[in-house]
Amino acid sequence: MFSEYTQCLIGKKGFHSCEFFFVVLLLFLFPSPHLSAQSTGLTSGLSAIQGLSDSKYFESVQSELVHLDPRKEGWVTEVVHDGVALQLKKMENLLMKRNGESPSEISEIVSVSFKGMELRPRDPARVFDDDSFLVLRSEIGDSNAVIANEGVQGFLRTLQSIMPPVSNIEILSVHFHIVSVSVGIPTSRTRIVFEAEMRNGHQIIQQNAVWNCQWRAPNRRGGLPLLDQIRLESFEEIYSKKTAVPLFADCTEAVLKRNACYRDQLVHGIEDWSGRLDWRFGLELIGSAGIAVGDVDGDGMDDLFYCETGGLPNRLFLHQEDGTLLDYSKESGLNYLEPTHSALILDIDNDGDQDLVFASGRYLLFFSNDGRARFKRMTLIQTDSIFRSLSAVDYDLDGDLDLYACGYFSRTQDKVGLGRPLPYHDANNGTANLLLENRGDWNFHNATEEAGLNQNNNRFSYAASWEDYDLDGDPDLYVANDFGRNNLYRNDHGVFTDVAAEAGVEDIAAGMSVSWGDYNHDGLMDLYVGNMFSSAGNRIAYQRKYHKQQASDIRSSFQRHARGNTLFENAGDGTFRDVSLETGTTRARWAWGSLFADLNNDGWEDLIVANGFVTGRHDSGDL
Repeated sequence: MFSEYTQCLIGKKGFHSCEFFFVVLLLFLFPSPHLSAQSTGLTSGLSAIQGLSDSKYFESVQSELVHLDPRKEGWVTEVVHDGVALQLKKMENLLMKRNGESPSEISEIVSVSFKGMELRPRDPARVFDDDSFLVLRSEIGDSNAVIANEGVQGFLRTLQSIMPPVSNIEILSVHFHIVSVSVGIPTSRTRIVFEAEMRNGHQIIQQNAVWNCQWRAPNRRGGLPLLDQIRLESFEEIYSKKTAVPLFADCTEAVLKRNACYRDQLVHGIEDWSGRLDWRFGLELIGSAGIAVGDVDGDGMDDLFYCETGGLPNRLFLHQEDGTLLDYSKESGLNYLEPTHSALILDIDNDGDQDLVFASGRYLLFFSNDGRARFKRMTLIQTDSIFRSLSAVDYDLDGDLDLYACGYFSRTQDKVGLGRPLPYHDANNGTANLLLENRGDWNFHNATEEAGLNQNNNRFSYAASWEDYDLDGDPDLYVANDFGRNNLYRNDHGVFTDVAAEAGVEDIAAGMSVSWGDYNHDGLMDLYVGNMFSSAGNRIAYQRKYHKQQASDIRSSFQRHARGNTLFENAGDGTFRDVSLETGTTRARWAWGSLFADLNNDGWEDLIVANGFVTGRHDSGDL
């Protein structure tokens, strides 16, 4: 499986994570009973990863991963995937007009019996139209989507049919994601997610579609599968309005360029720093640092605290009247070099100005603000948990803010920082989260156990968010956990009960983020959980051969893990309904942060999702 596949993904480009990483997780952490062979291809791929950063990051797992080579163990579906992926790359080149393939080269992509339908329906339905966007959609079975093109020339007409009916279209990007493979004789089938971004002058056009493709065996030994048929399953097209001003513009340089730290520190990514900083400083390969926003100097404008990886100073930027940000890190006393994962700007001591707390490994550091953005460290709390995020609320309604810290793993359990979830799909060997009750005068009491938050408190927690979902007047807590089940802690007068299972929101997946919002305007707060969509996971976890000796609920857990994000509708009776598929909110790629926000000021809560993973600098084909 990995000999050519790994070379394609990471051999020359660095760590292109989504496909490779999730395939490794699926086939190593919960493998088929038959996987044991050596793989020189995977070994070379690991060498490529180690070229990106210090080998300490992966030395503890390399010996485990080199034993995988599903190609030798009969995973024919992955052999087909590899060949199809190469053919799709050629199709991408045709659409992007990169190479100008000759007819003979095109005949190496399609079979002589090729049949294709129009890949852009003639009359898609208008489902949304406002001052910013126009959205068109069609589903399978539309009468205008018929098989119309045959042979090599028909294949070219099929690709051409993607283009919208407007002039001067330029295709900016094309992505194919193979989400399922079914092998047969003489043909095999794949289900493919197609994504394209186009431009017509200043107008941006985005296409999202699902294709069902049939492939014939190659004409010669060593050849690639030949595309025999394309059928459209679903289609969506989004237009930005010609007269609309873009909702967002990248102003990073304009806002920060006056600061020396911008050119010396901030413009350089993990790939740069990994070759210059010792890994023992706490350099985070996956970039798990955060930011905090708040008015720390009392001028009525929000300022920015930026968490940095180990070995680089944290940064505090003060908001200026001209809209720029001024580096005030040294003067503020917050330019710590410790790896910082999360921070909050909030009034801890109720004196009217905004203080700060940040998480650095096993430590929580609390700082008092003098009202002029000069900070003094007041409290330091140390535990065994490596914290990933912080949230604050007055959980006991006594008038001051309490703190909840999400622990991901214990440094004593795992010294390289990757974690060892067991079992992978339902891990309960993480570390404890912490509830700190604010008792005034910078004293904090560990109230985790007495408040009932020690229930199911041994998971790999990434994020937590507070909301009174049951409208009883006190804040409840949802915790998103990686590698398994999430928690919903119902607050009853300061005492919590984990009701995630009975409420239907355990959401067994790779929980990364959580956001509350009333998406349907019924007065009840709904819940959106950021997980991970993996085409590799969807492709492999549904194979009959995969975990065939395990119970169906275990297989379904693995399948759910790769499905993507989840939107839960609050039913108003203490339960929630999963409406992810019907609302189209599942596939948000490899998601991290997620947030409800009314982006276009129409009164409805929209969703924004930050996604991606680790990518080599020159790999423009990542998510």
